[in-house]
This record gives sequence, C-alpha cells and structure tokens, in this order.
Amino acid sequence: MSLDIQLMNYDESQQIWLGLVLASLMFGVALELRLSHFSYVLRRPLPVFTGLLAQCLLLPWATLLATLLLDLKPGIELGLLLVACCPGGNLSNVITHLARGNTALSVSVTSVSSLLAIITLPFNFALTSSLNPETAAFLSGQMSTLQVDASGIVQGLLLMLVAPLLVGMLLGNLAPRFTARILPGFKRFTMIAFIGFLLVAVIGNRHLLLDSLGPLLLIVVLHNASALLMGWGTARAFGLVDFDRRALTIEVGMQNSGLALGLIFTQFGAQPDMALIAALWGTWHIVSGLLLVALWRRNPPHLSTAKEEQPCAS
Repeated sequence: MSLDIQLMNYDESQQIWLGLVLASLMFGVALELRLSHFSYVLRRPLPVFTGLLAQCLLLPWATLLATLLLDLKPGIELGLLLVACCPGGNLSNVITHLARGNTALSVSVTSVSSLLAIITLPFNFALTSSLNPETAAFLSGQMSTLQVDASGIVQGLLLMLVAPLLVGMLLGNLAPRFTARILPGFKRFTMIAFIGFLLVAVIGNRHLLLDSLGPLLLIVVLHNASALLMGWGTARAFGLVDFDRRALTIEVGMQNSGLALGLIFTQFGAQPDMALIAALWGTWHIVSGLLLVALWRRNPPHLSTAKEEQPCAS
C-alpha cells in the first residue's frame, strides 16, 4: 500500500489559532462539570462503568481490529483510531435528553471520560496505532518528517485538554453564579470561532475534500453505526434498562471529534485523511444522533426502577 502523503493547505498561524479555539471549547465543557456529576457515579456505578468500558476500551480496540481486517489507507486508519480514542462530546447530553434517555448518566460518563482522557487517549492511540503494521510504518516513516513525537502529543494534550479542564472545573465549582452569566456568550463565541476556522479550512482545501468525500463518508457512517451498536449492546449485556441504554448508545456514538481534529491539525501536520475522518465524524454523529431522537422521541423508555434524580446538563 502506498504511503504517500498530501498535506492540507494549513500554516503555523492557523495551527496556533485552532489550538486556542480547542482549548476554549474544552474550557467551556469544564465550566459545566459539577461535583454532583461525579457523585452520581458513586450512587450508580454500574451504568457509568458500562459506558466507560464501551467508550474508553471496547471502541478503540474494536476499531483497531477493523483496521487490521480492512485494506484502508494508513491516514484513514489513524483518523478512525484517534476519533475512537477520544472521550465523549457534551453534545451527547443534549441528544440524550431529546431522545428521552438518562441525561444524568450521559453527563456523568462525559465528565468522567473527559478526565480519564488525560491518560486513556494517548495510551490507547499510541498502543493501537503501533499494533497496526500499516499505521506504525506510516507514523515512523513519512509522518516522522512532520516531527510527530510523543512529547509533542503530550504537550498538545496538556494545553488543549488538561489545563482547560482543570481551570474550567475550578471556576465552575467555585463561582457558579459568575459561570452561569458568562457561559452562554462564551459558548456562542467559541462555537462561531470553531465553525469559522472549519469554513476557512474547507474553502482552502475544497478540491481535496471533493475528491475524497464519497468513500470517506461511507467509512465514517459505518464506523459511527458500529459505535452506536457497541454502546447499545454493552448496555444490554450488562442488563441495563432502556432508559440507560439510550444514554449509552448515544454517548459511545458521539465522540469528541473536535478534540481529534485539533490534535490532527496541531500534532499531525493536518494530514488530510485523518482530518477528513474527524471532520466527517463531527458532522455525521449529529445526523445519526438526531435520527435516534426521531426514533425514540415518540416512544417513552421502559423503566423498571423509580425515576432517577438528574443533575443539570447545562
């Protein structure tokens, strides 16, 4: 298989800008994380453990197995692996609520997986990518010219994930009233900035995008469907009720692809196949989530226990 690499039109100033935007997005996520979300884990550990098992362990390693069985380009396989290793995105909380799932469970799994990502993301990605001969050769071969190294990835995670999460959680829990005032405007600003960056990137690389869109979209749709089924199947295997299964289905199927995209642009030289996979994931998982909302919204979940107390998701 050819290992040739075609880089996106992407310069150092854009890299700095995206790093700042991604750090702001993670800071906004952390502003909404409350200690009550983690106390929920202590009250109902099994559903949370089930979600973390599917999202942080089964999905990355099942993705590795898929890349070993399929004959895909190394950049595509790396993109799939990186997205699979990312924590859940907080948009899953909104989708879960609309789908009449257990919002408290969704918020708790998102919160815990975001904190665990400090360890699980680099560990899972480093190990899974090294166990696939094609991706290992790609990283140690031509990608090495982009100066992709472990210290760089760790530094990127510290700046875009760890520091914003810790500072945001500290501010959100110590000054909740102030946080409530600034959060709506802050979230709008960072989302507009992120969308603006994506539009600039898409316009500057439109020919490359159009050439690759069809086959990559099919791969992303199948990968996302597998993640949704994994969330549902794991929850069912652990005997969870429909209320919880809905939450975990959506949680495992809605990864933080924005974080993956930020790492690709800042640490992997905007490798086009990886970037396209992450960008398409970020678009398609919204579509698949809304399809589940349309399916489940009309049907109340089956409950065998009393209604759970749900901490606020926003």
